[in-house]
Amino acid sequence: MKRLFFSSVLLAGWLLGAQAEVDPNFYIYLCFGQSNMEGNARWENMDNEVDERFQMLATCNFSSPKRTLGNWYTANCPIVSPWGGLGMADYFGRTMVAALPGNVKVGVVDVAIGGIAIEGFMPDKIAGILAKAESWQAERIRAYGSDPYQRLVDMAKKAQEVGVIKGILLHQGCSNNGDPNWPNMVKKIYDNMLKDLGLSGDSVPIFVGETEYQDQGGSCYAHNTVVAKIPQVIKNGHVVKADNIPGNGQDAWHFSAAGYRMFGRRYAFEALKVMGLEPKMDPEYQMNASLKKFFTPKSVPTTIQGKPNQNKKLILNCTYQDGHKEKINDAVCTSTDYVVTNGNIIKLGDPGTSGKVIATITDFLGVTHEFEITVKAEGTAAINAVNSDGDENKKVVYDLQGRKVNNGQWMMDNGQLKNAIYIINNKKVVR
Repeated sequence: MKRLFFSSVLLAGWLLGAQAEVDPNFYIYLCFGQSNMEGNARWENMDNEVDERFQMLATCNFSSPKRTLGNWYTANCPIVSPWGGLGMADYFGRTMVAALPGNVKVGVVDVAIGGIAIEGFMPDKIAGILAKAESWQAERIRAYGSDPYQRLVDMAKKAQEVGVIKGILLHQGCSNNGDPNWPNMVKKIYDNMLKDLGLSGDSVPIFVGETEYQDQGGSCYAHNTVVAKIPQVIKNGHVVKADNIPGNGQDAWHFSAAGYRMFGRRYAFEALKVMGLEPKMDPEYQMNASLKKFFTPKSVPTTIQGKPNQNKKLILNCTYQDGHKEKINDAVCTSTDYVVTNGNIIKLGDPGTSGKVIATITDFLGVTHEFEITVKAEGTAAINAVNSDGDENKKVVYDLQGRKVNNGQWMMDNGQLKNAIYIINNKKVVR
């Protein structure tokens, strides 16, 4: 009896020890999707240095680099599969560990397959998809035990032994481009994950990324109309925008390496926002030099043009120290020459006039950068078509090329303006 009691005490102690191994400061994010989530860009030298606080759980076996299913590794590229490259999950994790306190680790559990339809993450559909898959895709499906959803759940359960699932990342759509039922299928998969992993939707958001925009070379941009419906279908669903994220210039589906870095950061910023945190680097974080260049603005255009006598939204095409470019529309702008409100110049001057604006950008590191920009009013002044035949003496007059007529005086013909079309007081006047 004493021996039995002693054994029970040992068992209880072992169970308590096992539970203590779950680190509440190990934040786990589940990731799934198709080739953009798998990573389609070749990583570069700047991507090689990774903080050990960013971890990946191998969801399949790798031959190069050598990784074993179910083991944790520092998240060096490729982090999804042997066939993958640099993707959005890479800079999601790097941004998260930079923003979160130093005692927090971030881990990703990622299952993604190039070209897979969303139905490929439904256990009752995958057999039919596998039967029709091309050989290259079938190989990747089989690497996940012929059931990508079940492999993701199994690895998620393993991750729960050491950490806490904080969210789910999805990027998929080109294989279901514009399908109106897509949001409902995503919800079904999300609901199944919550149930199978004992999670609550209130505490586990899903972040869904848009597809490549048309102006960046994308062909699946129509899918973004259904991605936009995710927050309506899933209470804790959030859309990650892909506007101005560059494509790779080679095909109509994939982002460039710079694009994946930018997109991963956007996923991280959205996750931080949902957590109630500001998307800024932790002051104690020691960022490596390559990552610092990615986050640090270098220059903006020194001259911007706008239409005379119209408002001008200041969108800055900023070049960063690593060479990539981004459009900044939230810089703090001030001027002694113009009235500036929320990044908008309230009415530029007459044609040919110019003024100075100071644009202030505070980067992710918390460093403030100031840039002086000359804003020029170029082109024809804004007009509204009206007729006028009254006395307009002494008012400023322009021709249709935006040039002042006789320094603002009438071109006189017996004391009247000659018959023509002019711009007077911001209106088109026919004489």
